[in-house]
Amino acid sequence: MSEDVTYADYLRLPELLALQVPLADGVDDELLFIAVHQVQELWFGQLLRDLSGVRDRMLEGDPRAARAGLVRSTVITRALIAGIHPLRGMPPREFHAFRGALGGSSGAQSAQYLEIAALCGADWVRGEHGARAVAGLSPLERERARGRLAEPTVWEAFVSLLAKAGFAVGTAQERREAFGRLAAAPRDGDPVEFAELSELVEALVDHDEIWTEWRACHALLVERQIGGRPGTGGSSGVAHLRAAVHRRFYPELWEARDAGIPPAPAR
Repeated sequence: MSEDVTYADYLRLPELLALQVPLADGVDDELLFIAVHQVQELWFGQLLRDLSGVRDRMLEGDPRAARAGLVRSTVITRALIAGIHPLRGMPPREFHAFRGALGGSSGAQSAQYLEIAALCGADWVRGEHGARAVAGLSPLERERARGRLAEPTVWEAFVSLLAKAGFAVGTAQERREAFGRLAAAPRDGDPVEFAELSELVEALVDHDEIWTEWRACHALLVERQIGGRPGTGGSSGVAHLRAAVHRRFYPELWEARDAGIPPAPAR
């Protein structure tokens, strides 16, 4: 690196700070609102790179490296949650002072969030719901989202790892039985990859759980700011966000949390 490169040069700080452009006049908290959401999108971009790597490591048959990537992704998502918290200090009157400047924009139009969901394999970004979400994007964003939908997903890559380890994975019931086997106490002669796959299952659940926390934090913040009013972009506001809180990227793992647990003794 050239000795002439400064901290501001490397981070392109003049260009970065110039991107915070409030649209309302005389409302200081609009800058805070912009900064928080820009930082969220920067982290989304990093998560897309990391989760693509997680998917690729699984496809290559490396559960240990995939787990390490998932752990980092979970830590980053915790940073996303912490990054929302500054907006708790913005009174509703301050938000409503510039809310009109947002026009038809809405967090539901975050193309990168939709890409993350598609990359993980979420079924709720496909079909009719996914078509509506993609329709609100720019042509370039729609092209990227459709590209993600055509890629192998984190979930598909995980199922491929199970198959490589010798598990039957053709049906949901077969996968549930595989999860139960991985959750059970180890047996003599179990291959080492069983332990690695078991740890990977927990990392996937951790990753899914932290996104539930992020969605809940977002819903609470919106309720704190607008109460029961409709949201921007034509959404129903808090009702829409509450309904989305418990969406899952990997629902089969949650449905199988009791797999491998011995049945309760009969009384």
